[in-house]
Amino acid sequence: MWRLKKPLAIIFFLLLLFIPMNAFAEEFKVERGQSIQRAVEGARNGDTILVAPGVYKESLVINKEVSIKGEEGTTIDGGGNGNVIMVTASNVVIEGLTIQNSGSAQEDSGIYIKKADRNVIKNNTVKDVQNGIYIANSNENLLLGNSITSYESHFSKRGNGIHMFKGGGHTLKENEIANVQDGLYFDFTKGIKVYGNHVSESRYGMHFMFSEGIQAERNHVKKNVTGFMVMDSAGIEFIKNKVTDHFHFRGYGILIYETKGVLVERNEILRNSTGLSLEDGGDTLIKMNQIAANQVGLEFMGKNENNTFSENNFIGNVVQSKISGEDMRLDDGVKGNYWDDYSSFDLSGDGVGEEAYKAGSLYDRLLRKQPYWQFFFESPSIKLWTKAEALFPSFGTADVFDARPLVEPVDMLQETEQRSEDRMIPGVIGILFILLSIFVIVKGRKLS
Repeated sequence: MWRLKKPLAIIFFLLLLFIPMNAFAEEFKVERGQSIQRAVEGARNGDTILVAPGVYKESLVINKEVSIKGEEGTTIDGGGNGNVIMVTASNVVIEGLTIQNSGSAQEDSGIYIKKADRNVIKNNTVKDVQNGIYIANSNENLLLGNSITSYESHFSKRGNGIHMFKGGGHTLKENEIANVQDGLYFDFTKGIKVYGNHVSESRYGMHFMFSEGIQAERNHVKKNVTGFMVMDSAGIEFIKNKVTDHFHFRGYGILIYETKGVLVERNEILRNSTGLSLEDGGDTLIKMNQIAANQVGLEFMGKNENNTFSENNFIGNVVQSKISGEDMRLDDGVKGNYWDDYSSFDLSGDGVGEEAYKAGSLYDRLLRKQPYWQFFFESPSIKLWTKAEALFPSFGTADVFDARPLVEPVDMLQETEQRSEDRMIPGVIGILFILLSIFVIVKGRKLS
């Protein structure tokens, strides 16, 4: 009999090994007036806790792999002390809650994730907190569709919307963040994907410090002091973002400082005090961006090396560029950029002007010391001054130029072969016009 039972016991044990841990998971509900924390303590890994509408005045510590899902109108109020929710377990889900009233210490947060991986924080409203969500020494967390605001105070007294310290591999998607210090703060992090987030009314929309391998795509940052602040980082990609309306007197759309390996491609950088600024930056690729309606379109400070610009549109900027320091070329050797104050011709019909575009001018430099000269922007005298500088380059500052300037704006949606063919027609007409003019002048001299 024992011989029969022993193989059955072994088979039963092996079957248990292949059954998922959550196969025995339960789903139960916390009603108004009950304690969510007590439900967590009584739960097992894999359990789901549904929370009925109501205000639950308690702080939670989640140290098990559980899901907490709130029905509409479910609020957890931390009472102004510490973190409202502390997560120390992996594979936790927090969804559909209003989370409010954290403490005001530096790291106090609506949700604090500490040394925990693969958690999902989804569709929550986090408000009246020091930091919205703080992630420390953790990896591969998903933050999706959360709404985050801080206290009503100056941004210097508030924390950040989402603060990430060390670790990495997170995905931040479609979060709405406003009225915090910095919307997204990357602090010694790496390998993070940031898609479709909106950040407004804060100091920096996104702040990168000592971080690498971060991809920010299709985000909209607006009406902050500065849109993207990148410092001492590497391998950052900005693709198809909208960076608009940063009109603080110290504001920038994108500021890249002591950082290498940045890709800035197909972004709209509109209506900022300074659209794009590089200070001691290197190995950046700036391609197919719309940089328009800024006080200053492009600014260089310090020493910038191995930076490539191509197919960007610089349109309607009060000052097209501010230059200081090193000489620099602003094209990739094949295509340059469109500058709406460029006044030369395309005689060959290849879409590229025959003369180089010189960035920076004495007028731009004068504006730094005498801002009221902006009143003369686009006046006949300034246009004449700019033309004189083109004829006598020694008037200018550093030798920063675009050797392949484009004569028409770049179509950011698609460059077609037909457009290139169409450019041939005005080119041919231009050559014929010049030849005709020469003929008339020579003929006229002979007749005289």
